[in-house]
Amino acid sequence: MVITITIFQFELNQDESGDIDPEFKNLVSEMPETGKEKPELNDLVSENDRYRLFYNHTTGLDFKRRERMIKNFILGRLKETPFKVLSYYHHEIDETQYLILALFALDEDVELYEGVFYQMCEKLGKVFNKLAKSTKSSQVLREIETEMLNQVKFALFQIERLSNLTKIQKIALIFSNYERIMTLKLLKEGPISRIKLRSLIDRVKKNPNMDIILKPFLEMNIVRRDWARGIHRKETGRIHGEGEYLFLLKDISLIRVPPKDLMLDMKKHDVGKQYFEELNNYYSTYNPFEDLYAESEKLAKIILDPDIFDLLALLNTKAYPVKKLPNVLSNFAQLDDVLKTLVDVGIVKLIKDDQGRNWICVMAEISFLSTFPEFLLPKIKDRSSLRWGAIDEKSLVSPITKEIAQIALELLESTYYEKIEI
Repeated sequence: MVITITIFQFELNQDESGDIDPEFKNLVSEMPETGKEKPELNDLVSENDRYRLFYNHTTGLDFKRRERMIKNFILGRLKETPFKVLSYYHHEIDETQYLILALFALDEDVELYEGVFYQMCEKLGKVFNKLAKSTKSSQVLREIETEMLNQVKFALFQIERLSNLTKIQKIALIFSNYERIMTLKLLKEGPISRIKLRSLIDRVKKNPNMDIILKPFLEMNIVRRDWARGIHRKETGRIHGEGEYLFLLKDISLIRVPPKDLMLDMKKHDVGKQYFEELNNYYSTYNPFEDLYAESEKLAKIILDPDIFDLLALLNTKAYPVKKLPNVLSNFAQLDDVLKTLVDVGIVKLIKDDQGRNWICVMAEISFLSTFPEFLLPKIKDRSSLRWGAIDEKSLVSPITKEIAQIALELLESTYYEKIEI
């Protein structure tokens, strides 16, 4: 869960003699409503941690392997309190400096909320720029504070909604994150040890949290874990193939399918004829198999947006005129922006009736494709037949023991008829 989102302004507080008394002035600080007494901000993020993050942002000299920095953003951990942190630094044209922090519990999948945090910081950057160019009158300052507070509240709202995902949204998590896409691609090469998988992902993201990366795979029963005892090689004196291994059970992707419930409703609709013509044209050219990964990534971003997801749940069963659409969006979302996103990716089309009214018609319902990974069978056979020592064990085509091959085949056989229920 998110603990707090806080905006600090860094001030030197230089006096006439030139002495400085630097401080982090708290401009806005919001915490979710939990029914418990809210902790003091200083108990959540110490002054030392504020300075450490500020120093990392401005110099990068004290940057640690366990943290990740993207432009003005840092994803890491605090030193003096048990929280993960998303941090953003902004330096404005009037030399004002800002530090925005979002604190999370240590076991939280923070990567899921990075997009929300980045969008909030991008909008706050415009607010800071507006403040830098303003007269800084008391009225302007009140307006700026309200804008900042609204952006923080909206981010908290979005994070809270993202923490309660449906099953198809959990599948979307796999395609919304590069490390998880990489994991899926590696699993398609056959069984892989957890240690080896971690070392490969570590090349693109230092010190990855494998429990968080694997969570949607395991929750949706796409992947199973099992322990292999390994074999002792007299030639080397080493045990090969021992440890926890990961086995892919289903190949998964996100695709577009015709919205069945809406199609039934449109048979008796004023724009039904136009709709079915558009629908036929749509699916006569739609081919998700040209690039399933790209299609899945695109659709994942759509259904992981809470407002878009809620709107599609409504539109998948019935078409509405734009001006009579029931209000299912949050107070922070703009209908025009949400509709533009859906129109741009081809999920929704606006169709005019005889009276000139635009009807919002869904062309595609976002679903998933789950198939038996038959392509694994020859790979498992070939890799279990490779001679140990003939190929570098760090290679993707490294040998696997007969035991690992047997576990993989037994798991595939026993789960052949299992279906992923949404």
